[in-house]
This record gives sequence, C-alpha cells and structure tokens, in this order.
Amino acid sequence: MSRFNFTKLAASLLIVAVLLSALPGCTKRIDTSTEDKYYKTLTEVMTSLPASKQREFDDGMAMIWFYSESDDATNAMIDGKSGRELLALMEEMKASLPKLDASSKEAYEASLAKMKAGLPASKVTSFNDWLKEMPAYRKGNQKIESLDGMTFQKIVENRDFVNSQNPGVQQK
Repeated sequence: MSRFNFTKLAASLLIVAVLLSALPGCTKRIDTSTEDKYYKTLTEVMTSLPASKQREFDDGMAMIWFYSESDDATNAMIDGKSGRELLALMEEMKASLPKLDASSKEAYEASLAKMKAGLPASKVTSFNDWLKEMPAYRKGNQKIESLDGMTFQKIVENRDFVNSQNPGVQQK
C-alpha cells in the first residue's frame, strides 16, 4: 500500500471514529461506583439517547433490575456501558425471556416451567404465590388469555390481573 493510500485510510478511520463517538448514547457511560454517580450517569445516559429510545431504555432498566439476583449483579452488568450498549443488552435479554403461552394446556405448563427457571431465586416465591392465584388452565379462560405473551415481569407490573378490565393487562 502506498504511503498516500495509507494516510488517506488512516484519516478516514479517524473521521469515522470521531463521528461514531458523537452519536447519541455513545459517549456517556454508566458509573456504578457510588449511588450518586450511578443516578447521575444513568440520567446522563438516558437523556443522551434520542427521545424515541428513552422510554425503551427506562423499560429495559426496569427489566434488568427485575431479573437480576442482586444489586451487585446488576451493577456488574451495566457498569461502564453506554446507552447504545445497554439498549443492545436489553434487546438481547428481552428476546431471551420466556413468555406465557396460553395456546394449549401443554404449552401453558411448559411456559410456566421456563418462566420459573429463568427467574432469580429472589423472585421464585413471588412466582409461586402468583401461580396459587391463577385458575387451572382452560381454553378460553379470559384471565389466562389476557396474560398470553407476557413475561413474568410484565405480569407483576400489571398485578391487578384478577380484574380482567384492567387495560394494563393488555400490554405485552
């Protein structure tokens, strides 16, 4: 490679690196070293994202906290990450979470087992308590069908699942 082409390539790479670092959500990073720094940098990271991604980020942080075994585990997972890195982590996590499947009794029971297995130990008691409130599976049961496709976190967030009129239950 000639010296001119190498210089041109290096300059191009430098320009790309500068442009990428200027993208929203790329420069701010979470610092979990103290509680004050965590909240300050969390706010900075979230506000550095486009408005269209801020609600997704907020929901994703709730998901990360819900499915983490401890504050230390959560901090280890998010420390030093940018908004874009966290959004990618959230998407990956969201895609891997088991959801309630009310299409048949077998699918329902299998999805319950997967949901329970995917929970941190601190949430298993809550899951078992929720199961006690659920009626036995029956095709067409409005209570069960209203939860179809939800993760356990979403079910808990919509805890008023006893009231099938709750519009929040319809969110998946």
